[in-house]
Parts: sequence; C-alpha cells; structure tokens
Amino acid sequence: MAALWLAGEWLNSPWSEEHLLMALLSLAFFNLSAGQWLLYRSWRIAPLRAELSRALVCCCATMLLLMAVLYVVNPWPDMPRALVPVWGLLAYAMLGGGRVVLRLTLRTLRRRGSNFRVAAVIGANDTSFHVIEQLRRNPWMGIRILGVFEGRRPEVDRVFNKVPITGDLNDLMQRIRQGDVDIVYITLPLRAELRIRQLVDQLRDSAVSVLFVADFSPFGLLRARWDVLGGMPMVSLVDTPHHGVDGVLKRAVDIALASFALVILALPMMTIALAIRATSKGTAIFAQRRYGLDGKEFFIYKFRSMAVVEDGKNEFVQARKGDMRITPLGAFLRRTSLDELPQFINVLQGRMSLVGPRPHPVALNESQRKLIDGYMLRHKVKPGITGWAQVHGFRGETDTPDKMENRIRYDLEYINEWSLWLDIRILWMTVFKVLDDPNAY
Repeated sequence: MAALWLAGEWLNSPWSEEHLLMALLSLAFFNLSAGQWLLYRSWRIAPLRAELSRALVCCCATMLLLMAVLYVVNPWPDMPRALVPVWGLLAYAMLGGGRVVLRLTLRTLRRRGSNFRVAAVIGANDTSFHVIEQLRRNPWMGIRILGVFEGRRPEVDRVFNKVPITGDLNDLMQRIRQGDVDIVYITLPLRAELRIRQLVDQLRDSAVSVLFVADFSPFGLLRARWDVLGGMPMVSLVDTPHHGVDGVLKRAVDIALASFALVILALPMMTIALAIRATSKGTAIFAQRRYGLDGKEFFIYKFRSMAVVEDGKNEFVQARKGDMRITPLGAFLRRTSLDELPQFINVLQGRMSLVGPRPHPVALNESQRKLIDGYMLRHKVKPGITGWAQVHGFRGETDTPDKMENRIRYDLEYINEWSLWLDIRILWMTVFKVLDDPNAY
C-alpha cells in the first residue's frame, strides 16, 4: 500500500480502486512466493544472511510476477510504471529491516537467559560432536546442550571428544517427562535403521521435537537439498543450485550485463580484431570445443592469441610461460584477459554465464576426470567467464596435480555456496585480481 502511495505521489498519479486491486495482487503474489520458498519457517538455526537472501528471492519473484501483469497483460494502462521497483525496494527494506531488528532482539534475550531451547543428542560419534560444536559456536541460535545419551549406561563415566556421556535412553526419557528437553537430535549412522525406528517410536510418546542428523559426507554431496515426492522425503546428493527463480534471476543478470558489455565494448573489440588480422595470419576469433552444462560440448569464442589454433578435442596443449605459439599481441591480450571478451556472446547464447567454473577443453576434461574424484561435478552449472577459483589465483596453466585439484575444489565450493551475492562478489574481485594476473600467459 505504501509503495502504491509513493509511486502515485512521485508521479502525481491519483489513488484509485485500481491501486487497491494492485495492492491485493502484490500481496497474493508475495504470499505465493513466501510459501514456495518457505520464508516464514523457523530460522532459529539459520544465519541472518540466509534469511535475508530468501526474503530477497521472494521479493524478486513477486516483482517479476507484477511486471508480467503490468507489462504483458496490462489490465491497467494508467498504472504508474515505477510501481514495481518502488514496491520491491520498499518491501525488501521493511521486511529485511524487521528481521534484523527481530534477530537483534532475540540475541539480547538469549544472552540474558531467555528464549532458549534445551537439546539432547543421541549417539556418541563424529556426527554428534559436529552438531554440538556448531551449537556451541553459535549461541545466537538459543539452543543449549543438555548432554549426549547412549543406548545403555556406561559402566564408568567417560567423555567423548570432550563431551560427557550424560546417561542412557532411560535417563533421557525421564528428563523428557520432567520437561527438561525441547529438542532431540538423533545422530546414529544410516545403517542403524532398526534402532532409529525404535527411538522414534519411544520419542513419539512425548512432545519434544525430534531431528535426525544424517551423515551423507561419504557420498561427497554437491548442493544437497531436501525434496518430497508423493509424501516421501528425498535428499539430492548431486544437484544444481539454479532451480526455479534462482536460475531465472541468474539468467536475467547474465543477459542484462552481457548485453551492456557488448554495447560498451563493441568498438574496442572491433579494434582488437583488426589488430589481430594485421599482425598475424588467421582469423581474429577462433572457436574451441569445451565442456559446458551437464558435460555437453559447445564452442567457446576467444580472440586468437596464438599462431597455432587447436580444436580442443583432438588437439590441445596448455599454454606455458614463454610459449612460442603465442603472438606478441596475443601475449598482451592474454595478460589483460582481453582475449576472453567474445565470450559475452557465449553468455547471450545461453551456453555460458558471467560467473561459473571456467570451461576446460574436451581433451583436458577427459584426462583430468580420471585423476580427480568428483571432477565432472563442476559441470552441474554453466561455465563462466570468471569464477571462484580464478579470483583465488588458480588460473592459467595447471602443470602440477595440486593446481588442478585446488581449482576443482574452489569450483565445487562455488556450486555449494552459490548465491546471487556471491556472483556479484566474484565479478567485483575479478576487476582487481584477475585482470593483469601474473598467471595469465
């Protein structure tokens, strides 16, 4: 309502019934988005940045729906076009600000001993130790650990990873009946299915919250997330982060920035192309086969910097320092990353993104996938012009195994931690850390 009023005031648009209908429509769209992305679930154990990111996604999704109504369906031609951005900024400012104030208030209460919950952990193992360490390191969650409980009482008092064994399950049930426990974490291994079922049956005869902490680390998860199929919970072990609106937002940013870059850089790119043709034989731009999203081949475009052109599939030798194949102009282009500019065309084609793991030639992929565990997981997202590995210095020749392993480690870390803010951070870091990189030759 406030956004509608502001947009009307700024553009001298009178308030009408259409404004009220638009306000109700924005409310409906926002509730739809908030329900889809679970904005109003409990955020007790989630960091503030995750909550604010989710709120931003809901606001952006609502803005896209409102824009579709105003600019495509256009039922109210006199509605001010500034309405959508005004609504988006105001809604996110109020929603984000309110959540920050709420978090600060809860932290103050928890420091004073209020608004906390007591948790018990079943199982003495590495998973339980990890759970306890996380809760201890993040007191803002407001969760206090009562102790670790095992299936049977130990004959003597003992300590597991500095965590005392508080008692057996009978002791735990007694504490639950006394109202001393709010949450129970079950950290038993997946193979203990029968025991877990017995525990759940026992705990169902109480009012405590029960959470099963599954240890999927042996599977080497990539962007793990829960889903439900016909009422059955599923966990994705290997997946892409660019689902639904997240993928749409990333693609929209790619198109907008790549289009802007090509307009601004059209004259410099034409100058570079003419300089290449004038200083060496061959085409100005060459295409090389690389692996892209889902491991599918595509042709990447680059300004030619070598006298010899390799297709990347049947022929490929990594450029080395002092490589005689590199032309004098090509050395400058590679050092300043200007040879990468034609890849903005790849971005507009949808084959690449501005940010993502750098695409490797097919021949290099086929050799490295046999040596590095999880190497092909980097292809669960579109390759990028720049990436998390590049801004950390892992760029250029990978003449030792550890260099390629570190590059892949950062690529997978990027996929697991992906957010639109991380993309923006990488683009900003690229300006200072990648341009004129000493590893570019």
